[in-house]
Amino acid sequence: MRAARPLFLLLAVLAPPVVAEEGVPPPFDLRLAHLHDGLRGPSGDRDLGTVGETKVGKLAAKVGLDLGKPENPLLACRFADGRLFYLFYKVTENAFADRPYVLQRIRKTERSWTAPEGPPEETVTFQVEVFKTLAGTLKAEDEHYGSFSLRDAARREIVKEYEVGFGEVPGKCEGREWPFAANTLFQCLEPYGEEAGLFETVKFSSSRKWALTVAFAADGTWRVRSDALGFDAPERMPDPAAAAPRPDPASAEVVLTAGRGLPGVTVGETTAEGLVAALGAPWEDAPAGKGHRVLSFAKSLTVNLRPDGILNTIITRSGFAGKTAEGIAHGDTRGRVLDLLGAPPGAAADAPAWRYPGLQVTFDGFDRVSRLVVMSRN
Repeated sequence: MRAARPLFLLLAVLAPPVVAEEGVPPPFDLRLAHLHDGLRGPSGDRDLGTVGETKVGKLAAKVGLDLGKPENPLLACRFADGRLFYLFYKVTENAFADRPYVLQRIRKTERSWTAPEGPPEETVTFQVEVFKTLAGTLKAEDEHYGSFSLRDAARREIVKEYEVGFGEVPGKCEGREWPFAANTLFQCLEPYGEEAGLFETVKFSSSRKWALTVAFAADGTWRVRSDALGFDAPERMPDPAAAAPRPDPASAEVVLTAGRGLPGVTVGETTAEGLVAALGAPWEDAPAGKGHRVLSFAKSLTVNLRPDGILNTIITRSGFAGKTAEGIAHGDTRGRVLDLLGAPPGAAADAPAWRYPGLQVTFDGFDRVSRLVVMSRN
């Protein structure tokens, strides 16, 4: 019997589809990710049983939180013993422009009251950073955490105002090429400081703003709030639907065949020219190390080309709404994959990815399909 997909169907309804002009990438999007997806690390294979040994795991333990078993899948937060802790992960998607990076600038305002009422002491600091993108997203989930002590204050408040998008920082980060070493995925252009400095020089061509407010007091009241990301803890924790990628209707008719690809596109055979003929002009064409290239197309498809220019793998992006020839789609449960393909050879039952001849299926923190990779059966 095939497993039902009620959660995925709910998420698909709650997340509006991406609508873009033909040949034009949709606006880039920000959404929450499952805590376990972030905690597993960039490679996705960190043992969650060892999370307590990490820096963030130890900070969470100070307020009695076990990140390996979060009470909410998208946000861990608690105020205890005069300390407030929070952790969440965010992904940036469809970040396609004329350059493979996004800038982020942050204005942080910290206020502290020695008495419940009256004017606070206030400090404002600024930070500017840049993230390398590939296939329209960051290499890993963007981690946001804080661990703040009340100290001798009656109450404290920390407000972080973010702006993220495409643009330049003259003299520091500009041009259409990634301006740092190829293996550098993140660069802090200006660490937190009271002088605005580079913060004022950032020139965005397009951007999105969002904010985070953290507040707590000696009377035990506290909150962690982001309207843009849909939470105001502890009263309103994020809905799991907030982690749903926006489905891409243009990809709904795509059917992928393990070990081959799709009509007009075959792994081990098709060239870059053939890909353009079948899929249209790429939204991104970037080097991927060791002579490989990555091309991203419409219909939520990204490909990897070998150094000889031949198609190596086909990779679905988060909004992919198509399926494999066996009927496997993003959002399917691990149980459904097991029903349709059987147990993968040599893989653990709860492994982050299952590999079959010609096909890899990756699961997210909800244990549902989040990526499909078609490769040669050899």
